[in-house]
Amino acid sequence: MPINFIPEAGQILMCDFESDGFIRPEMQKIRHCVVVSPRYRRHTGCCLVVPLSTVCPDDVELYHHRIPAGTYQALDAERDSWVKGDMLTHAAFGRLDRPYENGRRARVVLNAEDLRAIRKAILAAVGLVELIEHLG
Repeated sequence: MPINFIPEAGQILMCDFESDGFIRPEMQKIRHCVVVSPRYRRHTGCCLVVPLSTVCPDDVELYHHRIPAGTYQALDAERDSWVKGDMLTHAAFGRLDRPYENGRRARVVLNAEDLRAIRKAILAAVGLVELIEHLG
């Protein structure tokens, strides 16, 4: 499952949260995620990701972002996907792979509007709400 490339910010990947090292209430399964770190000049073998879920939060908070069903072919076509900005994590490339699109592994990148909204959600999650207005 490991990727052999440096992913870019906004790229949708699959992350193996099942492997050793994660304990409840952390993520515990293989799921879609979005890369939020920039492409580093040096290959670090890791990147920052936020996981996606098709379960709507009980209470939608500033650290959530909804991606409507059908927006990206690699995501669920029937259910909205929810970004969990409060679950930002550092993932090794060995946990990551490209998602399937039309039965094949694909390179999928979010549009600029969704990536901006995810960055705002992360700022809210880490208590930096005052910086959100600077992202536009």
